[in-house]
Amino acid sequence: MPKPTEELRRQIVADINAGAPGAKLGSERDLAERYATSRSSLRQVLAALEEAGLVNRVIGRAGGIFISHGQIQRSLSDVVGVPAFLANQGYVAGTRVLSTKISPPDRATQKALRLDGSAFIIEIQRLRLADGSPISLELAQFPANAFPGLLEQQLGGSIYEILEDLYGLVTSRADERIEAVNATPEEASLLGIKPKSALLLITRVAYDQGGTPCEFSRDLFRADRTCLAVTVQGRGIGTHSPAGSASVALQSQNAVTKAS
Repeated sequence: MPKPTEELRRQIVADINAGAPGAKLGSERDLAERYATSRSSLRQVLAALEEAGLVNRVIGRAGGIFISHGQIQRSLSDVVGVPAFLANQGYVAGTRVLSTKISPPDRATQKALRLDGSAFIIEIQRLRLADGSPISLELAQFPANAFPGLLEQQLGGSIYEILEDLYGLVTSRADERIEAVNATPEEASLLGIKPKSALLLITRVAYDQGGTPCEFSRDLFRADRTCLAVTVQGRGIGTHSPAGSASVALQSQNAVTKAS
């Protein structure tokens, strides 16, 4: 059984997820009555939620507890699973496995994973949650012959941990491409947002310790809940950037028009 403060936190988080950013949950007195708890227990939970960026407490006649929906920081400097970076920021990570299958790859996947025409891939689609609220929709693909039995594993956590523990694979690096796209009606329904809302599409090719592609994925992050962070080295004017450094490429106007 969860502790009383944990049960209270879950109740408040559920109400936060059901509300809209900026909406007022109520006053401290109202919330204590609603959740049938003491003011001291409520303040303890609210302080933790405020530190996590989920609520704002405003003092004064028009004050109260307001939904914040703080942003989640996704680092571009490390290859790490979603549960790990959520836990590091104080969130409870959750996952819904939407679909799994083994099928022939499309052209983009075949090229990214350097597969021949007879190869098959494992495809896993999952919805990621932070404190019960959807934050990303991910479609990950792996060479089927390299990871036999992968779909028999528990896929609610980090697949990177499964690859390391069962197959001895460690991702040495990843090439990522980031684009701004609009949510389709199906994506919007899964992520709990309006159709055509802004999303961050991160297309990734990950490589094992031998430099062989081991994963091709397309992750859609809610733009209203996610910020991207990267650490780069300054090397002075006139020097050449080393291979593997961050870069920005501009799409042609035609490509941008089609994307929108």
